[in-house]
Amino acid sequence: MSKKNIKLLTLVSSIIILSNIFSAYINAFTEGIFKSYLFQTEKAEFEFWTMPSKGRDVEVMERHFESFKNAHPEYSDLKLHRTFKRNPLKFWNWYVYLTNEQYDYKYQEEINK
Repeated sequence: MSKKNIKLLTLVSSIIILSNIFSAYINAFTEGIFKSYLFQTEKAEFEFWTMPSKGRDVEVMERHFESFKNAHPEYSDLKLHRTFKRNPLKFWNWYVYLTNEQYDYKYQEEINK
């Protein structure tokens, strides 16, 4: 590799790494502080909006979902899905996409009631 290619690779890598470190600030600036995420079951029998900045995270959602399934035994086989996609062009979120538990859920289109 030439010196020019090495410098370019170093610059791009540095930008990606630094942007992932400061992704919370970038997202606050581009998307707002109070971002929320919708999770639904396959036919929207249960839905839950998480808002991590307000303490309504995946753990809270899981507790509510377990309570729902206990109250409605006919829905005991339901699974939650996220209704928001990963955007690979937002390279500053790549680390979050790989490590945040909210992206462990399968994706499905939002069902409007």
